[in-house]
Amino acid sequence: MPESNPNPEARICNPGQDAAILFARTPLPGRVKSRLQPQLTPEQALRLHVAATLDTADFLDGAFPGEASIARWIFWSEPPAPDSRRLGLPLSFVCAIQQGKDLGERMADAFARAFASGARRVVIVGSDSPHLPASRLPQSLAALDDHDCVLGPAEDGGYYLIGCRRFDSGLFRSIAWGSSQVLEQTRANAARLGYLVSVLESCYDLDEWRDVERLIAEARRGLALPPRVAAFLKQLEKEKGE
Repeated sequence: MPESNPNPEARICNPGQDAAILFARTPLPGRVKSRLQPQLTPEQALRLHVAATLDTADFLDGAFPGEASIARWIFWSEPPAPDSRRLGLPLSFVCAIQQGKDLGERMADAFARAFASGARRVVIVGSDSPHLPASRLPQSLAALDDHDCVLGPAEDGGYYLIGCRRFDSGLFRSIAWGSSQVLEQTRANAARLGYLVSVLESCYDLDEWRDVERLIAEARRGLALPPRVAAFLKQLEKEKGE
């Protein structure tokens, strides 16, 4: 069963395993999806965040069904970690808390822990793009067979996914986290390190209300939404109609 009180010293995986790590903000009222207000109340923003996180976890879990060679983790942004069973995370996931002062330090710590455990390939995915195609994770791991790093660009200049088959903390040196330069600065660091980089198709994050409206519009044109996000949007429509 997943741990609700994660051990920061726990091994990420067994030697030779791959690791899929979901980075997500701890679901605390008023601390998530703040840029979706005032269109959403803090409680609604929390519900959307939880729905997106769980849909992304299901996406990672289902990308390789029954695949024991892939360790699945969720790294929460801060304690206390939520009760994974009550939240509804897949039972294959183990919880940890992110360690570091900024996103770069936190991802570097996760990569370092995974490779210290003997990981072969490691992919970190954010929780803001639950609408990613199901093929994206297998594609990212396959890219690491002959590339050192794989990046999934977000349309805001960041990335929704980053993976490595070897890691140097210099990959995240002098990055302006939260800016539109994150992707290009990471690619520049990778070039300095001599990394061969594969770049996936871009996607957008659900960060602002216009992103939610875009997702709704795409659903009306036939895009199949992830189930929990779809249920949230259906409920939201009812609430706004009251």
